[in-house]
Amino acid sequence: MAETARQWAERFALIRGEEQARALARGGPATLAAVMLPDAAEPRAELAACWMTWTFFLDDQYEEGSGGTDRAWSATTGAVRSVLAGGDPPPASPPLILALADLVARLRALASPHWQHRFAGHMSDALAAVRREIELRNAGVPPTLEEYRVLRRDTSGFVPTLDILELCHHAELPPDVYDSPAYQDVLAAAIDVNTWTNDLYSLEKEVACGMVTNLVLVLEHERGLGRDAARRAVRALIEERSADLLRALRRLPPGTAAVNRCATALTSVVAGWLHWHATGTDRYTVAQSPDPGRPPAPGRPTASG
Repeated sequence: MAETARQWAERFALIRGEEQARALARGGPATLAAVMLPDAAEPRAELAACWMTWTFFLDDQYEEGSGGTDRAWSATTGAVRSVLAGGDPPPASPPLILALADLVARLRALASPHWQHRFAGHMSDALAAVRREIELRNAGVPPTLEEYRVLRRDTSGFVPTLDILELCHHAELPPDVYDSPAYQDVLAAAIDVNTWTNDLYSLEKEVACGMVTNLVLVLEHERGLGRDAARRAVRALIEERSADLLRALRRLPPGTAAVNRCATALTSVVAGWLHWHATGTDRYTVAQSPDPGRPPAPGRPTASG
């Protein structure tokens, strides 16, 4: 899958040259897709690897690159929404948008109109949440814990990613099942466990990029904690939310094969996400600046986007 994702990224000029290709490999988006989808058939797993690769470039564009201004993010948001609505991007569009158009066309071939509408809505929510994240970075003040809990689910990109995992498992869920309180409880708990865990690993990189939407920083600000105490508090919250996830899974009523596959897949997502952070990526490595007067910088070269 990694080679497929690399070739796809090269085809759309998301990466250019061996140095950027190696940086992509070290970040491990295809590895992440593989550990989250251990039982998916290869063609759809490869699609997921390309999707994870695209999301990494999107994140880098606004966290590290030139896409984090209000004007630049508005342009990206408009182009993404146009593609999701079925529009063909102009040939001169940025690589990020041309690559997305390819992904969306492949997804549409696998999904119902309802799924497509749901996915587009989730992507729109994620784009709006990132705009809020950029606003908070510009202000230099973390959100409240109450705002963070909702905002982080969308900024993570996990909601549309889990939509795609349904397709990878041939398990598209009907609206009455997907929207049921029981299934939404499972989704929310799984996303929280994953995003809060990510905050522990990505903290130094996000601080270097000026980001403030991180649970460690939120607890530092809201509870007046030091860095180590805030980290411990985040770990405690993750343990509590993991217990919530297990309870939510047990509360799921007996369902169809699709529901069962999705519930099982969610446990693979959580386990795979933890494994990837621990062993499969250098995405959150921060290189120390040679100039003591400058903050550290993310350790990966930013690929083209």
